[in-house]
Amino acid sequence: MSKSRKKKKSTNRRLGIVLLVEILVFIGLIVGYAWYYFNYAMNLMQTDDTPKEEIDVSNAVTETMESTYTTIALFGLDTREKNANLTSSGVAHSDAVILVSINNETKEVRMASVYRDCFLEIASKTPTTQKFTHAYLLGGPTCSVETLNRNLDLNIKDYVSVDFMALTKAIDALGGVTINVKSKEINNLNKNIEEQVRVTGNYSDGVWSAGEQTLNGTQATAYARIRKVGNGDFERTQRQRKVIEAMVEKAKNSDLSTLSNVIKEVFPDVATNMTQAQILDLAKDLLQYELGDNMGFPSSNKTPTLGSKGSVVVPADLLSNVKFLHEFLYPEDKDYVPSSEVERISKAITNETGVYDEFSEEDTTEEPTSTNSDE
Repeated sequence: MSKSRKKKKSTNRRLGIVLLVEILVFIGLIVGYAWYYFNYAMNLMQTDDTPKEEIDVSNAVTETMESTYTTIALFGLDTREKNANLTSSGVAHSDAVILVSINNETKEVRMASVYRDCFLEIASKTPTTQKFTHAYLLGGPTCSVETLNRNLDLNIKDYVSVDFMALTKAIDALGGVTINVKSKEINNLNKNIEEQVRVTGNYSDGVWSAGEQTLNGTQATAYARIRKVGNGDFERTQRQRKVIEAMVEKAKNSDLSTLSNVIKEVFPDVATNMTQAQILDLAKDLLQYELGDNMGFPSSNKTPTLGSKGSVVVPADLLSNVKFLHEFLYPEDKDYVPSSEVERISKAITNETGVYDEFSEEDTTEEPTSTNSDE
């Protein structure tokens, strides 16, 4: 081989090495920036450092529930204060509560709304039966999570809380969401829009026609809060889940710039006790998640008025409803048997309310569904 060819080959090798190093450095810069931005985004949120080992879980939790599924509680709070501490008690009621069950293997996501007026035993220092919405006000997110675990045989330790302003900002940053508005909802929808404009100072047009359309943040939040149309809070939770579904689909089809804007706008109004590692682990599978069916809890219920405790949603009965909930959230779990604690609470609620009807799927308020009727 001639000296010129050897020199050319050596030069090409050096160029190849230099190019490889440049590519590796470029990748390193991207990863470094992504990690920096991730940490920046996480630092925007309100964090709850309460030790998770101090959160009580049910002793009826099975191995399948722990290994196959991730369960997270989502709380939508009714606070109208700016910069409110969402990790503490005495700040707000939980106006919306959604249990999210993620199948770690199939990536199917199921949602179950717990009605705000659901009559349960609150896990406070002195346990008392109340509307579940009061748990957050009495003891913050920890009390709310423990109440869910105690009454529903769950092992939730992770939660995410947002106020309604965060929902509005997120939807606006996504460019709105597509919702099929029913004609009977328009009047109450516009009343809610007027109230939100008064509270937030953010102007929005009303919604003047029925049908599928793009709603902005204020409009979609007002839609999610409609309560006095149809079947009261039962239909309201359906609307809340429809808005979340629309947001997830919009986010999955958004570019990085849009998602970055969502983070900057929304994260300051979000509180969680999840670690950065947990959030990163969930985020890496974002495009694989598929929304499955959703439902409301308790499915079979009565709505009596109990003196000073007001109009409540009483499970009929709690034990049967909890069995039905587990079959929905964890369809692969065949080993679940309700705990003696749930049986005790179920009997106590029956004794206090007089509601003793056996659970019947034919009498459920809301069947598990992936799409809601537009009738």
